[in-house]
Amino acid sequence: MVSKKIRQNEKLRLKGVQRKCGFDRWRFVTNGVSSVTGEEKTFFIEFYCVNPVLSPKSPVLGFKNRYDTNMAADIQYALAGTEAAKNFNSQTLVNLSFFMIRAGSLSSVCRQYNNYYALDDVDLRNEDLILCVNGSDQDKKCLIGEDFTCGSVCVTEKDLVEHPEYMGNAGSMEWNLKFERAISFDHKYKSKDINWSVPGGKTDFSGKIIFNDEEFDIEPKKSFGYYDKNWGKDFSSPFFHLSSSFIKSQITGGILQNSSIAVQGEYKGRLSVLVCLEGKKIEFHADKKKKFTVIHDCQEITDDDIGPKLHWSCSVNDKKYVIDIDVYCRTKDLFLRDYESPEGNRKVMRVLSSGTGRGKIKLYKIVKKSLELIEQAEISKCVCEYGNLEQGGESC
Repeated sequence: MVSKKIRQNEKLRLKGVQRKCGFDRWRFVTNGVSSVTGEEKTFFIEFYCVNPVLSPKSPVLGFKNRYDTNMAADIQYALAGTEAAKNFNSQTLVNLSFFMIRAGSLSSVCRQYNNYYALDDVDLRNEDLILCVNGSDQDKKCLIGEDFTCGSVCVTEKDLVEHPEYMGNAGSMEWNLKFERAISFDHKYKSKDINWSVPGGKTDFSGKIIFNDEEFDIEPKKSFGYYDKNWGKDFSSPFFHLSSSFIKSQITGGILQNSSIAVQGEYKGRLSVLVCLEGKKIEFHADKKKKFTVIHDCQEITDDDIGPKLHWSCSVNDKKYVIDIDVYCRTKDLFLRDYESPEGNRKVMRVLSSGTGRGKIKLYKIVKKSLELIEQAEISKCVCEYGNLEQGGESC
């Protein structure tokens, strides 16, 4: 049963000034198996709303459409120097406002396909749905319901030539999925500028995904799904994220079916760490006064066997527990994704992402002055992300 609090968080949460300078993002992640080759892939689906009241009739992106520009003026800009560059930038900066649907793969050959809509094309008031996007083809609406999502994205090579500001790849993805929130974390991170909610730390998906004309089967026990939501004034920076529900005990050797992790920040230098191991939830919330210590890092290291890889580390403890999480991902498997910041002025969140992270989690209980190992487990199919905001002009 979904709690009322979670259901409220899943609706559009932008209010007041954040309707003019803010974002709201719904994100789903699931694994699927090709019905043709048997290959496994990690897929993501995102719905991203930016500054909804600024341009409800048509989507406005913050980057210049190079296809429609005056090429002679661009050449003069390139040749003239700094002062001309300042004038050029001031003329092309806009107040962005759009609704984007982004979908793709986070494993093997990573791809992302971005479609943009006007805010008037999005129905957010239907009580039976979280949202509904009405595109030009009424037979292909994109929906999020309480227990399902369906839709499609398609970008052609011509689209990218005419609109390089779309920031993505050419290709298509279609999905029709049902889901069940097997593990939910009711508390959300809450602050004036940013919020994070995890209604589905472990989400069981079922259905079909068609990725570039190849069909993938999504089965609940093999989906190892995830569902979260971010909203607020802007992204946290640096951005640190780990999530997985494919956890195998190194003590018993069995898959921990009722387990998941979700780690995110930085929030004023801290992380929120949400762990569920076989139904036992241990949560550290960055916005709570409860005292805990967290040390984290993300850095590139060299492995003699597989070459360069990125290492996410997180160690958190209070008076009762110590949790150590280490996740690795090969550098060559990382995929760079860009998000336009609500502030505009060409400010972009650049995020390195992968769905192929592997690592370990160790849970200790503090007994007097010693540590008692409760669980040690392998983490696989982990979504691992790290990013920073590239600074633009003045904030809104």
